[in-house]
Amino acid sequence: MNAPVQQFRTEVEQDLLDLFELSADALPGDAAVTALRQKAIRTYAAAGLPHRRVEAWKYTDLRVALKNVPPLLAEVDVQVGESEIGAALGQAFLALPAYRVVIAAGEFRGDLSDIGALRDAGVEVGSLGQMLESPPAWLTASFDEAGRRDDDVIIALNTALMTAGVALRLPEELTLQKPIHLIHLDMPGASGSIFTRNAVVAEPGASATLIESFGTLGATDLQRNSVTTVSAAERSAIHHIKLQREALEATHLTVWAANVGAEARYNAFQVNTGAALARNQIYVRFDGEGAATDISGATLAQGSQHCDTTLVVEHNVPACESRELFKLVLNDEARGVFQGKIIVTPDAQKTDGKQMSQALLLSETAEFDSKPELEIYADDVVCGHGATSGQIDEDLLFYLRARGLPEAQARALLIQAFVGETFEALDDEVIGDAFAEVAADWLGVKLD
Repeated sequence: MNAPVQQFRTEVEQDLLDLFELSADALPGDAAVTALRQKAIRTYAAAGLPHRRVEAWKYTDLRVALKNVPPLLAEVDVQVGESEIGAALGQAFLALPAYRVVIAAGEFRGDLSDIGALRDAGVEVGSLGQMLESPPAWLTASFDEAGRRDDDVIIALNTALMTAGVALRLPEELTLQKPIHLIHLDMPGASGSIFTRNAVVAEPGASATLIESFGTLGATDLQRNSVTTVSAAERSAIHHIKLQREALEATHLTVWAANVGAEARYNAFQVNTGAALARNQIYVRFDGEGAATDISGATLAQGSQHCDTTLVVEHNVPACESRELFKLVLNDEARGVFQGKIIVTPDAQKTDGKQMSQALLLSETAEFDSKPELEIYADDVVCGHGATSGQIDEDLLFYLRARGLPEAQARALLIQAFVGETFEALDDEVIGDAFAEVAADWLGVKLD
């Protein structure tokens, strides 16, 4: 009898398994959740960390990039107030009119969250950690949705180690008048890992805007793994928005997984300026005819930052529309990655899918890697993709300087105009202005 082949693991891969073993008894959840965690950690153990030989990770070798595994952040009473949130996210995001939900140091903070106001508005909302002890059916269904992507190691690790997050259910025909602002913060001076899971369920005809912002209170070594699942039933509308400006030493891994029902709309928008290593994964699956999605965003990176945005849109039913537009501004030795795949199954006739990625390289050592893909098995479709990269147009720069603008200001205006096109997808002037301020702050650091 042949001896079983023993899988080689790096030290970091084994450390993640050890982290689960050390933490398992303290993780929240009933017996069913515990079984789910055990299944997820087995999935991770079999696959290991993704590396460059895994096609979807060819530009972001996580096995090489991760050098250590900090412990889970312990439950502590982090002192957080308006000034700390403003410093972490910027004053424009602090001032956004929204229902605020705060997760600090990996723990849901009810004292800083507008849970009562959300419930008064008709939303069923609660701390994920508490709800895991006796999950309602709609929350269990969200785990099933994430489980459809059981080959995704980031989701598997998140399922195994999730400690905090928020679960939201929007009842039928409910329209929220203000966004829900989910604020993710770390802990001052801390080294730690944070695994958060959020679940959003929109029943037929419901609509809301969910903003997720990630800021730093001064963590020295943060590894974040955050997964948000969205279930958008027929005729619902979810606008999902993200700001990531974590510490420049952080590792930031996030997944958004959305399934979209008939005549529903799911819009996703992301801006990334922080973290040493960021990987943003977006999965959208159409489950009903006449649905639509618009996925867009911008990356502003400098130094040796590495930001990877990878998305997959699955057209499984007829007459759905998808649009993707991502813009990257890269300076110094920063590296930006965009991978976008549109899948059109044989039954998805009348599909309309288009994607575009564009990079502005501010230095000769910056790098942009783009891999657009169309996987089409139907014949009555309109699909296309494109990618461009280049430097600042010297003619436009000369035009602005000839009218008296200093070179730094002229460059900033051209860069703002370049990324500003993505802000138009927000269709919300207040939120768009907040993102414009984020971009201006970054440009001020680079060009003033």
